[in-house]
Amino acid sequence: MRMKIFMLAMMVVLISSCAINPKIHSDYNRSIDFNQYQSFGFYEQVNTEHGYETLITQYLKKITIAEMTKRGLTFAEQNPDLLINFHTNVEQKQKIYKVPRYDYVGYYAYRMHRYYYEPWPEYQIQIDNYEEGTLNIDMIDRKSTKMVWEGIAVGRLTKKDKENIQSTIENAVVEIFTLFPIPVPMESNK
Repeated sequence: MRMKIFMLAMMVVLISSCAINPKIHSDYNRSIDFNQYQSFGFYEQVNTEHGYETLITQYLKKITIAEMTKRGLTFAEQNPDLLINFHTNVEQKQKIYKVPRYDYVGYYAYRMHRYYYEPWPEYQIQIDNYEEGTLNIDMIDRKSTKMVWEGIAVGRLTKKDKENIQSTIENAVVEIFTLFPIPVPMESNK
């Protein structure tokens, strides 16, 4: 009984470790002291918009304001120190796998009066079609008009991700901000 429970627990751990999470990257200008920045705002029309503010843009702005506020910066619509822009992209991707499969071919040796089976290697082609989403968060110093930080999330979009787009975006933004040069103060972590 204990062995069955152990095997079940191991299966749960194995399956949960196969969950698809986005890959997070970031880059920033290491010569800049980020503590000099006190305020942030957004470009008048960010790159996720099409002449109007989309729901995705609203989700991105909401969670970005929360993450930046946690780090001690204040949101300012007029003359902020940092301007934030978003880029999103969804691409159709395809992976082709060559999977080995062994069939066994049998034959009868008449003189030895025996059956023999030999492995017959074959390869099966598997095609995996999926969508890959990319989210970029760019921060630009308003005065110098130079990018000072960029955070990127790239990951496979599942059906569940598309059905819960708001939580998918929130999780990606929170993950991206873990790489932001200004950490969350300890008292804000609670």
